Amino acid sequence: MLFPQVMKFGGAALRDGAAVRRVCALIAAADRPAVVVSAHHGVTALLQRAAREAAEGRLETDALRVRHRGLLSQLELDPELLNRHFTELFSVLGEVRAKGRLEASELDFVLSFGERMSARIVAACLREQGVAAAPLDAFDLGLVSDSRHGRAKPLPGTGTQLRKSLAEVHGVPVVTGFLARDAQGRLTTLGPNGSDLSAALVAEAVGALELVFYKRVPGIMTADPARVPGARVIAEIGFAEAEELAAHGAEVLHPGAIEPAIRAGFRVRVVDVDAPDQHGTILSSTQAPAGPRALATLEPLHGFTCPLPSIAGRADLLARAFELLREEEVEPSIATAIGGGFHVFATSAEAVRRVAGRLGPNVVLESACSAITAVGGGGSVTGSRMLTALEAEAIRPRLAFALERGLSQTVIVDEADSARALRALHTALFEEREFVH
Repeated sequence: MLFPQVMKFGGAALRDGAAVRRVCALIAAADRPAVVVSAHHGVTALLQRAAREAAEGRLETDALRVRHRGLLSQLELDPELLNRHFTELFSVLGEVRAKGRLEASELDFVLSFGERMSARIVAACLREQGVAAAPLDAFDLGLVSDSRHGRAKPLPGTGTQLRKSLAEVHGVPVVTGFLARDAQGRLTTLGPNGSDLSAALVAEAVGALELVFYKRVPGIMTADPARVPGARVIAEIGFAEAEELAAHGAEVLHPGAIEPAIRAGFRVRVVDVDAPDQHGTILSSTQAPAGPRALATLEPLHGFTCPLPSIAGRADLLARAFELLREEEVEPSIATAIGGGFHVFATSAEAVRRVAGRLGPNVVLESACSAITAVGGGGSVTGSRMLTALEAEAIRPRLAFALERGLSQTVIVDEADSARALRALHTALFEEREFVH
């Protein structure tokens, strides 16, 4: 194996100079690690704002400059370390302002500077601590994706080039997460939490034994601790359950980050960067215990309901609906045909409205809602417990999906009821003694 361990650090783990120093100390203590980094906390949002303001005719870059110069000062690094990147970034923003519009490919290019500058800062800090380190852009290492800017997917087979490129690195490679390049050489980004996916692909390529995600949470939890005070850490969870949690809205990991681990068989851990000696959560292929493991929430969701013909014409209508979803680039979070209606829910209100309008006058738009999913075994028993808990709170779900052999059970509630429903469901499934697993 090239590197026995891949260490991935998110933006919150790199939030300021002191945090970067702690991260570098963890890296220095590891045995031949490869490192993948996100942009520093808050930087991606600053870059998005700068890009959109440039398209509106305003070139506002002071916040970006101050943010990074502050980090360099805190770390006592060369204040000119990022000058080349600033020059390139401001040139691109100037071109956007001159045109008066922002294309998806240009936004990806602007966003790339967050990870690119983060990798340079972390590598420089490592060198100051006496650790040989090289900042590397994933797109130069051979990470190739399709051309869907903002949500690109890596192409199969890119691991071979990644491995070849990383085999030539001396010292610790500090690789940019989130970034790739399409077949035409244009820079792309991998969507929210895309750095997790980058790290998993690097771990697969180098034959790592373990991938560790360092985040500012103690591990994967039974619910979002910011919304459910009683949420607790799950010590071990199966790959399938973790993937299902991510797909249903849990933001701890990118949904695609699990697939390389399943293929390559390396262990995955999620630990708190501020308490790295704590157990955290281990992801593995082991058989999960029976019963629900965690709750995930997707919100706000926007949807429509389309009446279905009794029998004749039903297949044609469904085919038409899915074709329109594809044309409008809508990724449905939920799509189901129950009884006489076809229901679709997605995160983009505008795109949902466009599809509904094209389907015809009988389509009814739904108000904003939330999908709360219990992931894990339990089937219809778990579903029944969920409905009972909601009934006790006088919350009437719009839809419920409780499958006997399903890995997840979902209820859709009004957005206004989401917080109360989530707490009630967590109490029923994880805090009442007889239902804790």
